[in-house]
Amino acid sequence: MRRNHTSLTQPNRKISPHLKSHAAQGFSLLEVLVSVMIITVLMAAVFQFLRFNQQRYRGDQLLAERNQGARSALELMTMELQQAGHNPNLTSHKTLAADVTPTGTLVNIDVGDTTGIFYGNLVEIGASATDPNWETVTVGKDSTHAITSSTFPAIITLPHTSGQPVFTRSLPFPNGILYTASAVGSGQSVAVNTIQYFGDIHGRGTLAYGEYKLVDTGATTTLKCTGASGEESCHLLTLNRFVTSILTPEIPADKTASGDSFSPLADNILGLPDAGGVFRNPDQRPIFQLNYDTFGNVTYGFTTYVRSVDVDITMQTTDKDPEVADYRTIRMRSHIVPTNINYAWGITLLGGSPELPFRPTDQAGHTLPIPD
Repeated sequence: MRRNHTSLTQPNRKISPHLKSHAAQGFSLLEVLVSVMIITVLMAAVFQFLRFNQQRYRGDQLLAERNQGARSALELMTMELQQAGHNPNLTSHKTLAADVTPTGTLVNIDVGDTTGIFYGNLVEIGASATDPNWETVTVGKDSTHAITSSTFPAIITLPHTSGQPVFTRSLPFPNGILYTASAVGSGQSVAVNTIQYFGDIHGRGTLAYGEYKLVDTGATTTLKCTGASGEESCHLLTLNRFVTSILTPEIPADKTASGDSFSPLADNILGLPDAGGVFRNPDQRPIFQLNYDTFGNVTYGFTTYVRSVDVDITMQTTDKDPEVADYRTIRMRSHIVPTNINYAWGITLLGGSPELPFRPTDQAGHTLPIPD
């Protein structure tokens, strides 16, 4: 039986002369122009999109830089101000270098090295509460007795022999953030340009004194602040920080004598001075605010407890945002509670205020705050 085989090969097809002619000619000028126009429009849209994104990225980058600067400044302020008023115990006990006899008045107690001992410190002399010669004394001073590099004055009631251990059991300073109120009362607040504080703020077992200060650079910005007479150009401020160690028994006579100086912590802060010269935010809220209670009377004196600090800063970008052709701002706030000062306030409420230490003073009469 014969089978028919169908060829799988397609028959040759002839190309139309018209198609051959069109292929040989290529695209017409009109077609090329239309194609170029379409590509141009598409590329313009692409470049516009890229330019927009580049501007947005630059603006976000400027804000991120301001955000980081503000966050770093507030973190440092929070860390240090929370420790304000901390009065450290001696990291290791000292030893009496000479016998001491009670006289009913201040006597100089020789411990060889008074580093870490300040006026108002509670000092324990003796090995323990079961030691028959154990007692707690308060470091004091008068016109003829002051802390030296090796001795501190106190009133003792028991005789003590050379070699006995000496410990400090230090209560917190109630005035670790310095402010003297003009009236007695609680729940008060005041706006300030400078925060002055002291204590073992770095946890090193020694006292340090520091300041945060708002300084007017003399420059203004296009951004507006609300003042008493309406909107005005905001001033550009710098937040400066100063910190120095207080080495017993010497407190620097001034900041220059300390060997330290102010250093910028944050810049381009927006503010406008009020009638009292205190800088406020664009919406008139204070940049620095101390919240305090004042306790005491004429007989025993007055003590101000700054129990919290509000920091509210508005910062301007260093350059204009290319997307909006103007400066952008970032605002950060922090409510800082100094735990040691509030601990001192609790002691006061329990009737223990006479036991709290007072502001450090050295034998030359230097005290805090350290003047410029």
